[in-house]
Amino acid sequence: VRHRLRRPRSRTDPARGDAAALPAVVDAVESGDESVRIAALSALGQLGDVTSIDLLAKTAANSSGGERKAARESLYRLHGSDIDKAILEKIPKEADSKVKIELISCIGERNIIEGVDVLFETVKDTDRNVRIESLKVLRTVTGPDKLPVLIDLLINAQSSSERNEAQKTVVAVAGKIADKNTRDDAVLAVMPTVKEVEARCSLLGVLGELGAESSLSVLTDSVNDENEQVQAAAIRALSSWPNPGPLDDLLKVAEDSENGLHRILALRGYIHLLGLENSRSDRETILMYGRAMDLATGDAEKKKVLSALAQVESLEALEMSRMYLEDEKLSDEAEFAVIKIAENIYEQYPQQVKNTLNQLLVKSKNDSLRKQVEELILKIDNFEGRQNEKP
Repeated sequence: VRHRLRRPRSRTDPARGDAAALPAVVDAVESGDESVRIAALSALGQLGDVTSIDLLAKTAANSSGGERKAARESLYRLHGSDIDKAILEKIPKEADSKVKIELISCIGERNIIEGVDVLFETVKDTDRNVRIESLKVLRTVTGPDKLPVLIDLLINAQSSSERNEAQKTVVAVAGKIADKNTRDDAVLAVMPTVKEVEARCSLLGVLGELGAESSLSVLTDSVNDENEQVQAAAIRALSSWPNPGPLDDLLKVAEDSENGLHRILALRGYIHLLGLENSRSDRETILMYGRAMDLATGDAEKKKVLSALAQVESLEALEMSRMYLEDEKLSDEAEFAVIKIAENIYEQYPQQVKNTLNQLLVKSKNDSLRKQVEELILKIDNFEGRQNEKP
């Protein structure tokens, strides 16, 4: 196509958006040269009209790589007052699921708000992939007034993959509510009536992600539910809370639960929430990380503690990390934590930091890390030199 698309500008030059060039570009989509096909597909984004929708949607559905990308981008860029309406009219009539998915994607990419009703039909399609794509697009074009319908879709999802997508959609749409404290109202309204375990678990997950304070008691109560699946979902939801509020609840599970999985989930959530913004003193935080380390029975959880500890800018955090330098299973994480903390606090505690780094320099077998330590020690020496030069 290139020789056809790059000819001297004229009345029929595609670069000028002249409709007279459309037939030539459409023909070029069938070229045997891939680069020519891609150029033609790209040109259709500017030159195409309502008659180009089928060609672009089918190409996007049945090609790959650069061709698929060009077809999709042009489908999203087609301009004209009749394009959106035509796309919506084609979706219910389209028999090919792959093509239907491309057209459904257009609703989101083109922000066709009028497509909400169409999506609430395609989300009930017989093809699972069509249903999932519809759920994804609903996140973009649906408002909070449709939350009850979306929650019903989540409750009645036909598979775990659909349930996961429905959960994400409910969270996204509820997140559009300005008042954070009311984002969970629609979910709380149906919780007492939902008995199916997987649906309850998904709703608990939604509450955890929304993080409205009014949901906290529902989650803490669900930790003691008679069903272990529901208990685990509640623990995961508390672990994703946006502030440290559930720390004590998670610690209690990590300390007292007879279920090994629940203890691990709670401990991981506890470690995560410890790292969120808070008003605790550094000393109190270190004591809490120490408690987490005591409760950790596996190396994976201990490594998580050290990784989290690396974000604490205090001498106590440096000292705690240093304690694990000689543990072969944890030394890599301990070394990383020591260096990270040292970089952040050496100006306040130059000598203490340098002592710890010298210890690390002796023990580490990692040449790259040793070089990093040496550079940091030199930086501290230079800093101390500048401080001593001050009158």
